[in-house]
Amino acid sequence: MSLFGYPATVTHYHSGVDDWGRPLPPAETVRAAKVVEEQRLIKNAKGEEIQVAYAIHIEGAVPIGFDDYFLYSNQLGAEIRIDVQHYEIRKYLGTDDVKKVIAYC
Repeated sequence: MSLFGYPATVTHYHSGVDDWGRPLPPAETVRAAKVVEEQRLIKNAKGEEIQVAYAIHIEGAVPIGFDDYFLYSNQLGAEIRIDVQHYEIRKYLGTDDVKKVIAYC
């Protein structure tokens, strides 16, 4: 368990939607990220408190949604599937440039 996170390579499965709003099969993308394994309570978009175990920090503007999930191998070598429960988009101060995306799972 790492309180400050450690660099990891995650596989991001992002589901787009078609012209009628139906989900498409997920597209697979390998990304460099920082994974923090820490259980904590956060508030989701509805204002409810939820318990999360992982925070995945990805640099840059990354499309993300609640149908997305991540696969990554932890320090013990176990491959873990992580479903997105909440996410934040962090921007540089005073601009619209995206600094990073944080997915809480």
